[in-house]
Amino acid sequence: MARGDNPKAVQCYMNETGATEDQAIMYVKTLNPNTWKKLNKERLGVMTSQIAKELTHCAANLTRMAHFMYHEGDGHGSCPEVTKAHILSLLVNPI
Repeated sequence: MARGDNPKAVQCYMNETGATEDQAIMYVKTLNPNTWKKLNKERLGVMTSQIAKELTHCAANLTRMAHFMYHEGDGHGSCPEVTKAHILSLLVNPI
């Protein structure tokens, strides 16, 4: 944060609750599967509005993209070789 970074989820949880870093990491890790379950339940639910369907679909795709970019680290700075390999396998390398 001294460099001007935005506070991360772990840091926010530690500041709000007084938890240790290990406790905050465990808490944030439990949020991920629970949030996926909620999102998938919403996607499978009956929606009468086309707008609700589109918004739910968009939220799911944004979540997938964020999970893809950040599940193995920063996605940009800390492990660019992993991101580069994923992008090459998706767009460049033949199937």
